[in-house]
Amino acid sequence: MNHPDIVIVGAGTAGMPCAIEAVGAGARVLVVDQADRPGGTLHVSLGQLSGAGSRLQADRGIADTPAAHLDDIIRINRGTGRADLLARTTAGQGATIDWLMDHGFAMDPACPAILHLHEAYRTARTYWGVEGGLSVLRVLEPLFTAAMAQPTAEVRYATRLAGLVQSEDGRVRGVRLTNAQGESQVAARAVVLATGGYGGSPDMFARLTGGRRLVTAAMPTSDGSGIVAALGAGAALSCPDMFLPTYAAVAPPPGQHRVDWRQMPSLTPQVRPPWELHLTPLGARFVREDDDSVDRRENALNDLPHLSFWCVMDDAVWDAAPPLLPGWTEAELADAWSGHPSFVRAASLADLAQATGMMAETLSASVAAYNTGIAQGTADPMGRTHRPQALTGPGWRAIRMHGMVLKTPSGIVVDDQMRALRPDGAPIPGLYAVGECIGGSTLSGKGFVSGMSVTPALTLGRWLGRALAQEVQA
Repeated sequence: MNHPDIVIVGAGTAGMPCAIEAVGAGARVLVVDQADRPGGTLHVSLGQLSGAGSRLQADRGIADTPAAHLDDIIRINRGTGRADLLARTTAGQGATIDWLMDHGFAMDPACPAILHLHEAYRTARTYWGVEGGLSVLRVLEPLFTAAMAQPTAEVRYATRLAGLVQSEDGRVRGVRLTNAQGESQVAARAVVLATGGYGGSPDMFARLTGGRRLVTAAMPTSDGSGIVAALGAGAALSCPDMFLPTYAAVAPPPGQHRVDWRQMPSLTPQVRPPWELHLTPLGARFVREDDDSVDRRENALNDLPHLSFWCVMDDAVWDAAPPLLPGWTEAELADAWSGHPSFVRAASLADLAQATGMMAETLSASVAAYNTGIAQGTADPMGRTHRPQALTGPGWRAIRMHGMVLKTPSGIVVDDQMRALRPDGAPIPGLYAVGECIGGSTLSGKGFVSGMSVTPALTLGRWLGRALAQEVQA
């Protein structure tokens, strides 16, 4: 298609619904994606959703409103998100849940629920599919395929955005693309960037987070290319100071940065109360391990050098406790304890300190203070209440954990019409952005708010597709 009305860059959580609605409303649409299939982050996401006023809530007798949802978000992120965009998306997220259900979404029967992987809502308004993000993709992909089969639509996979085409007045009038056939240029009345974040780019992540190491579950195609293109066209960068890590992943070996959701440790106290100690690289405690506020635990981790800590236990705790690594097979665990650099075993605390780099005196003092509280029935130094048994050896273990990333905080500044903005607040004509490329912290603020990544991408993507179709046909 040489003369589309709209070019949508990215066939993921926001780009697919944007295209579905735009084509359905009569616009000529070209979608491009650098991957060889649609779906983007949905292939690795847990697919948490949230929305107030859904039919499922009504069926369960749960009274909820978009206004209550918005108030809860503001409480959780302490007002650090964009109130105007939050108001727009929360108003439609209950209807998005209904839309998914109308198209056969395989909802987990436990939903809606209050989920504790992130700071919890006061009301049960979190949902997820039986296959996580793939459940969302199962709905979107056939609708997207049908839309792209229309004579007014086209999709090109394995095609990268090389840049934006602008006229002298700064209006974006198309895109430059590159693929195996070479470079091409496509003119359009509107360009939508739905390219996701930069959780697959160690270099860009380091530049935007003060040099921090990237440990990520994001897709490799989340390389920040859409954000880079928008900045090159004069757009402003959002939320550069709102990074917060997810608590936490097993640290991958040096030189590697990818982790698998299946192998995430069970560090949510409401799911698995902790038996281990969480210690800094020097061996000191830094957090109340059973704190029911994940936000407090994530902020404590964010204050640590290199976002890294050790989970320390003895052999008796490893054997008696519920699995810390429930997604690992016995063979994977055996291999990890025998050779993975983040897994350390030692005969004594002194040997453990030497093998991990912790300071022997600090490590010994941390363990002794914890054990003394248990033995004497006195308060834990960090205020911890779940202390099932002392750590006494013989035999010691430590697993290095690291703050990890799926959603990245910074992105393209947009207004409430999803138009990309310059640093002075003026819109860049013809350029729009939606999904994670507007910055995960634009909506969640400096925190993680359940369901406020996937559901806004779907909701705002659908809204933008309809709105642009009306605009280009006016």
